[in-house]
Amino acid sequence: MLKFIHLFKNYYMGISFIGIAAFVIQEIPYIVMPLIKPASNPIMNMQNEIKWLEKVQGIFGMMSMILLMLIVRDDVKLIPRDTTQEKTFLFLMILMILINFIGWTLYYMGYQHGWLIIISQFAVVPMYYLFFGLWKSNYLLVVTAVPFFVIHTINGIMNFAIKK
Repeated sequence: MLKFIHLFKNYYMGISFIGIAAFVIQEIPYIVMPLIKPASNPIMNMQNEIKWLEKVQGIFGMMSMILLMLIVRDDVKLIPRDTTQEKTFLFLMILMILINFIGWTLYYMGYQHGWLIIISQFAVVPMYYLFFGLWKSNYLLVVTAVPFFVIHTINGIMNFAIKK
């Protein structure tokens, strides 16, 4: 972790190497997508009809990613896992990314069913950010991850459950 600018209390603008690693891990399915070249790719071909929802989702998504990588606390260990709460949030974070990877694996195999996509690609990614924020006591990230979860999941429902 590198600290550059003190924001308030124990929060600093800086570089969270574990946050960068968490972001890169979450991006692996997109990184390998050109190598896999799925026959059908409804997520990448999705057309959002409600533009303001897409913009708000993008704002909260970008804010979550930025806060994941650029907010550090000087009172939190690199990999906190001392308390039951920290272990629980770490476990839930790992569970969310595993669900995401399983969902992407099924997606690439052609199992592209609405609720499977909604849960494994739309709902769990913001939850991954949320549990990372809770695990690292990055409550700024938590504040953006909650609306990102709601909006991202609604967007998934509108595109893969309601729209047929």
